[in-house]
Amino acid sequence: MSLRHLGLRLGQQRLYSTASGGGASAAKPVRGWRKYVHQFKDKPASYITSFAILHELTAIAPFPVIYYGLAWSDVKVPVPEQAVREGNRFVNKVRVRYGYEALDDDNQAMIHLAITYAIVKAMLPLRIGASVAMTPFVAEKWIGPMARAFGSLFKRSKIKPTTTP
Repeated sequence: MSLRHLGLRLGQQRLYSTASGGGASAAKPVRGWRKYVHQFKDKPASYITSFAILHELTAIAPFPVIYYGLAWSDVKVPVPEQAVREGNRFVNKVRVRYGYEALDDDNQAMIHLAITYAIVKAMLPLRIGASVAMTPFVAEKWIGPMARAFGSLFKRSKIKPTTTP
């Protein structure tokens, strides 16, 4: 079969072929999010650990901010007064039993806690996205070095066997 039969002239390259003539081409550098996939394959424990830590931190960190924001703003949530009184009566039994002072009948603390919990749960998609976005940085800069440090602390020194004459 001649080159003319393939539709090629001398010095012309076939469409969709490689410049190196079909040999193994050099690997292209991995860019974007794919580089994190390769890093995850190499160190899954540090990535899973950092995601779990970040996921919990994104749940705990906004809790006091939201709660105290609701408490200081004097936002009144439309909850029936009877429900607030009954809820506070139940909570007061527990608080008194453990040595804390009782809440007032119209105290909104439990309402603010319930709303804070609901807001944090509603933020779950944002929390997961933030955790996924921060996982590579935390895994490489914090978790990995800490794991190596602990590993070197607990690494056993190899004992050489002694020979007896």
